[in-house]
Amino acid sequence: MPPQDFRLFRNVIIADAATSNTTSQVGEPSVANNGKWIFLSGNWYASLSLDNGVTWSYVDPYTTFPAASGGFCCDQVVLYDPSRDLLFWLLQYVNDANRNTLRLATARGSNLASNSWYWYDFTPDGVNSSWTKQWFDYPDLALSNNYLYITSNMFMINGGWTRSVVLRLSLDQLAAGAGLNYNYYESTTHGSLKCTQGARDIMYFGAHNSLSSVRVFSWPEATTSVSWNDVNISSWSDATRVAPGPDGRDWCGRADGRITGGWVANGVIGFMWSAAQTPPSRPFPYVKVVRIREATKTLIDQPDIWSVTSAWIYPSVCPNDRGHVGLSIFYGGGSLYPSHAVGIWDDYSTGWTTFTTRTGTHGPNTNKWGDYIACRRHAPDGLTWIATGFTEQGGTVGGNIEPRFIHFGRRRDENAVNRWSSS
Repeated sequence: MPPQDFRLFRNVIIADAATSNTTSQVGEPSVANNGKWIFLSGNWYASLSLDNGVTWSYVDPYTTFPAASGGFCCDQVVLYDPSRDLLFWLLQYVNDANRNTLRLATARGSNLASNSWYWYDFTPDGVNSSWTKQWFDYPDLALSNNYLYITSNMFMINGGWTRSVVLRLSLDQLAAGAGLNYNYYESTTHGSLKCTQGARDIMYFGAHNSLSSVRVFSWPEATTSVSWNDVNISSWSDATRVAPGPDGRDWCGRADGRITGGWVANGVIGFMWSAAQTPPSRPFPYVKVVRIREATKTLIDQPDIWSVTSAWIYPSVCPNDRGHVGLSIFYGGGSLYPSHAVGIWDDYSTGWTTFTTRTGTHGPNTNKWGDYIACRRHAPDGLTWIATGFTEQGGTVGGNIEPRFIHFGRRRDENAVNRWSSS
């Protein structure tokens, strides 16, 4: 059998019992694993599998930890660090009259069954005493060799956006479960800073300067200083995304231009986001992709993901140990209901190769979808990927959302998968 064959090693439903029936069209599923132990979060639920996704149990984000701020809200992200066997679970809490809390919970990935966590709380005025009456929103996680990065936008309690923040935390200190020192970087001009998956001794993160320029920030592990380079790209549109499906319902109405995918590998820095349609050449919303030379911070190319028959939006990416890139993404509109796919860019492909994981049967009853999904390097094999996605199945409301866990790669890595899965 050809080694380049695309393989879905796992493609399973997260059933209602494992989500406590709290699924939503703004599903935001994230995932992390250590072999057969898989932890998956959605906007308002978390689920644990100890048998490689065969069975799942509900983990309650509202009651697993003590209360903070106005109580648990939403916007969870999970990530696993194989170098120190740490599972990270980031939870966003409701803002009260003064602030809200981001809670970073940690657990040994080899011992998730005990549901034993150590956690750290971050508030805006705890990070900087001048950041009063503000709250965190839209958080994310990324890793380099020795640090964990938390990114988040910040807003006034009763007003608009104030800044985007990157917190850098020592992995050694997190592994020790003791005191924690950290650095942070803030931007009051560039929102939704997106860190790159696959970073080593330099973390790169990106944001838009304009509709024809991106800023690439560089934060070496050896310094507290951040530098940046601006890269000109072809222009794109940030108009309202429009892609109604067969029933006339438009799932793209909530999509925006925030960068949702970032990676660095094999000398390439990449960023991806959802761009609006620009007829006649791009009649549907599409994924804008820019690839940049790591050494010189100059543009390589712009291999967008697009179609003349449907929209492609909400990309998430991650490199594997070879530096090949895995992708999780949605498509739909035109004759198609919102559906989910995974993809690969590697030495067997000349660009993005995609594979459908689940075709939707309906569109949402509201013009919204998103805001993000996840693609991760599989642990421990390091060569395949895990991902999340969701579709509407049998109806149009949040209760009809079917989240999925996907493990995918090439047939050439089937032996690596079998070695850990049979142990």
